[in-house]
Amino acid sequence: MTLYRQLLLTMLLLFALLFVSAYSVQFSSTRSYLAQQQEFMVINTVTSLGLALTPYLENDDAVGAESVINAMFDGGYYRKVELRLLASNTTITRENTAPPQRVPAWFSDLDLFEGGHHQAVLTSGWLQLGQLYVEGHTGHAYYQLWRGMSWLATWFVVSFVLVWILLVLALRHLLKPLHSIEEQAREIELHHFGKRIPLPATRELRQVVSAINGMSGKLERQFEEQAFEAERLRHRAFMDNTSGLGNRAWLMAQSQGWLGDGRGGAVVLVSARVLDWLYREEGFEARDQMTRVIGKNLRQLCRDHGEHVLARISATEYAMLVSESDPASLKQLGEAINRQIAELVKDPDDDREMSMVGIALVQPGDEIGRLLTRADHALNRAHMDETGVVVEAHQQRERLGRLQWKQLLEQALEEDGFELSAQAVMGFQGERYHEEVFVSIRREGIAYGADNFLPVAEQFGLGERLDLHVVARALRMLESRNELKLAVNLTRQSCHQEGFWRKLSQILERYEPVRDRLLLELPESAFAVGWERLIAPLSGLKVDWGVDHFGRHFDLLVHLGKLRPKYVKLDQGYTSQVQQPDYNDAFLAAVCRAAHSMGALTIASRVETGDQVERLKTLHIDAYQGYVSPPGRLC
Repeated sequence: MTLYRQLLLTMLLLFALLFVSAYSVQFSSTRSYLAQQQEFMVINTVTSLGLALTPYLENDDAVGAESVINAMFDGGYYRKVELRLLASNTTITRENTAPPQRVPAWFSDLDLFEGGHHQAVLTSGWLQLGQLYVEGHTGHAYYQLWRGMSWLATWFVVSFVLVWILLVLALRHLLKPLHSIEEQAREIELHHFGKRIPLPATRELRQVVSAINGMSGKLERQFEEQAFEAERLRHRAFMDNTSGLGNRAWLMAQSQGWLGDGRGGAVVLVSARVLDWLYREEGFEARDQMTRVIGKNLRQLCRDHGEHVLARISATEYAMLVSESDPASLKQLGEAINRQIAELVKDPDDDREMSMVGIALVQPGDEIGRLLTRADHALNRAHMDETGVVVEAHQQRERLGRLQWKQLLEQALEEDGFELSAQAVMGFQGERYHEEVFVSIRREGIAYGADNFLPVAEQFGLGERLDLHVVARALRMLESRNELKLAVNLTRQSCHQEGFWRKLSQILERYEPVRDRLLLELPESAFAVGWERLIAPLSGLKVDWGVDHFGRHFDLLVHLGKLRPKYVKLDQGYTSQVQQPDYNDAFLAAVCRAAHSMGALTIASRVETGDQVERLKTLHIDAYQGYVSPPGRLC
């Protein structure tokens, strides 16, 4: 029971005890007063009636005496009046045997009053004339007691209700700091920091609130320090300080996950010859400044092409992994790169080629070394032919064109033609956290994974429809299978559309009983641009969510505490090399500590062997997922 309820009940019980005590005292005193009043009334009646009857009794006028008794009996409230005439040995009696009126029967049955009675002998000198007996009726006393106590009880009940209301308001006001402390403690337990509680006026609570605020601030600073330390380690290992982009090691690490996912795309190799000329003509400072500007422009171009990896691999060369696989679109990208670099040079008389671009399309089974070699050959051809951009001609043609994929995807959305499979996320003690849903489309007996149609979905604006469709289907599956807990991936395109979050909330409302077993998985690239816009929709969701491919973009780790994901799925680039003898796990350990500090689980992706599982178990990672536990068909 909460302290608020304990205090409220205690105060109400004390007030009730006070009410019962006061009511009992008032009831007893009123009853005694009415009983004494009735006793005095009977004595006075006997005295006055005896004086009135004496003259009639001296004259033996029984009729007159009876008339006097009748008049007195009818004008008062008596149960019995009896006159015994001693001379004639006769008795005149009047009785009222009716029960008390205007009071409940149960009240009159309590025998609170005896009625009062008095007896006197009427004399004339030394002669005894008669014997008079008067007994009062209890009805009037019961009525007076009932009416008085009823009004008193009514006022006490009204007062009790008013006191109750005032106590509720007063306690809520006085205990509001405690409620804030409780919420803050719950937030700290969930590793959510940064919220300060206003200092209350109460001295004791003020000291407690001040201590809570101080502890929360220290924990927040510790998390930020851990996040900055992790970013510092990553910058030192994977960032080119001059351009602000990733270095060759970064490209090699990220290519592991990129090529392992089988998403296709291309490697774009850019030779910025202008940097070499600037170095010879103007020195290091001019070259470094141009290096930073070119990196900034390349980063913007990559963002316009969706998922990407961008790195500076030598003094004058940049490499990009992009999800685009259409040769015509890639050629346009290369021309845009050359045009932007050329525009950075202000001398209109300089007709030298400022940059060259060589592009190699990703083929099944490719490795990054082979891709870079093919891209380098394309770059050499661009230099020799002076064409500016060369896209390698030896690429495997897609089975389907983009318009065919678009038609196939729209048909699957209309007819619910998707096949779902799931891969478990396992803990190192054998526990199952959840299962990630994989979507495929079957055509002519072949199941095509999402990597085949996701680029088309994003290009033609079908990502929102696809995400909502898969989420709704997963929720229907959760309704029919209580043992499931599913994670559904969202596209980058959907995450930045306000209408998507509104429609998603409507779907989740319809499946309220099972939505707590649904997880949403957002790509890290969705946070790379405008992560602040995602805080509000994600905090308003009624489901948990996580970050996929975590670690591909710099400087996002420090914002993790504001985003508050349930888990982060580490990119394969950080976990695929853990078995190498010279592998430095400092950054991976720092990322895991930072994630744990804000309450997020860390999950290793694309784990393929038991040896990897054993190695990952020692690196502060909570769970793993990969082909060591193959996907299973859902429906």
